[in-house]
Amino acid sequence: MHRYFLDQNVDSHFDLDAESNTYHHLVRVRRAKVGAKAEFVDASQRLVVAELKAVDKDGASLDVLEELDQKVELPAKVTLIVSPVKNDRTEWFVQKATELGVDRIVLTKMERTVVDWGKQQDKKLSRLEKIALNAAEQSHRLKVPDIVFESYADAIAEDKDFGLVAWEESAKKGEKATLVKVAEEVKAGQRLAVLFGPEGGLSEEEITGLKAAGFAPAGLGPRILRAETAPLYTLGALSTIWELGL
Repeated sequence: MHRYFLDQNVDSHFDLDAESNTYHHLVRVRRAKVGAKAEFVDASQRLVVAELKAVDKDGASLDVLEELDQKVELPAKVTLIVSPVKNDRTEWFVQKATELGVDRIVLTKMERTVVDWGKQQDKKLSRLEKIALNAAEQSHRLKVPDIVFESYADAIAEDKDFGLVAWEESAKKGEKATLVKVAEEVKAGQRLAVLFGPEGGLSEEEITGLKAAGFAPAGLGPRILRAETAPLYTLGALSTIWELGL
């Protein structure tokens, strides 16, 4: 059953405006008829099954049939702080990170960032938000991750209960306990922020500043991972620790 996200709270009945993306996909793309059913997540993350009762060129009306109780989000909130990367790899990263449960993605420029979106920044962010929405629907999540572009100073000042920075020098030295140790300390509902360097890596000065800002350096194993791969590795590891109990 297809899942849609709504920007409103719903009770026993709700309407879709013909100008909304949900109406467009449900009626024009899927060609849903009266009696068709779909899942909807409202603005308060309430998940319901609703049935199409009426549809015309001006909008659609639906009745809520039942409320579902699904636990599909990571128990703790994960913020990924990353640098934009070349080509369409940022789009691929946003899609996969959404599927893996990220709560918030912060894009920022670091010392060795080579990608500059310039005047295209707002257009790029709009595109990434659409990709995240589609990925959240496909993976049947209850939340579409927030995606923002911030200055580096604001990015490292992001709200968090725990902070990590993925650093290849830690991995080269054989450090392999910090990620697991911190993950096991994080409690349900808390926020873990993890920062990843750009394609050229992080400088010693950045690492020093990140330590002072509450980000503990952590290795991600013996292999060197791409800038867009390392965050996905981390989300997979966190899911294993938090959700599979291993």
